[in-house]
Amino acid sequence: MIQTTPTAQSQPEVAYQWMKSYISAIPRDEETFLNEAVLAKSTGTSRTPVREALLRLEAEGFVKRIPHKGAYVPPISDPDVRAILQARSVVEKWAVLALESMPESQLDAFQRIIDQQREAKDDPARFIELDTEFHTLMVRAGANPILADFYTSLRQRQLRIGVRAVTQETDRAGDVLREHQLIVDALRSRSIEAAHQAIDAHLDSTRWAVIGY
Repeated sequence: MIQTTPTAQSQPEVAYQWMKSYISAIPRDEETFLNEAVLAKSTGTSRTPVREALLRLEAEGFVKRIPHKGAYVPPISDPDVRAILQARSVVEKWAVLALESMPESQLDAFQRIIDQQREAKDDPARFIELDTEFHTLMVRAGANPILADFYTSLRQRQLRIGVRAVTQETDRAGDVLREHQLIVDALRSRSIEAAHQAIDAHLDSTRWAVIGY
């Protein structure tokens, strides 16, 4: 693990951000247990902020606390990937049914995220954080808090899947940028059919990049 020095952030926040980045970089087919003492040393904090950060990560689905063993990061199998992407397809395509009432300012917000992603192309963790932000914004446009919460529950697995894809594929980040732009172009055209096609193409491309079929 790479040691990180705390900044002006609170120690629990430093520990949280370090651990989230670390977990996101774990290969999706691997599992691991996180040791509090090692985490405290690696984050440059102490066990108390590490415990607080682990509670937050557990609530967000990044880890599972197992008594007498620690914080467990489970693997993500090929069937898991397919199921996650299928769920995303259903939720995202439903969300853009709100397209007719979607203001131009919201479409501009999608474009800003793409522009930020382009600047973060060489930072896989930041790139995928912005990727998640892009799709979460789309889901929130549907104005269904239950579906939005469900989508959020997929976040940690999406981060691990995405980071691995953009680091393994030669130009997966470039493909994502182009696919996101096609989605935004479809939204600007106010065509639900075109938006659905762009979403499906993007998720199919993601599946191929991650599991190869």
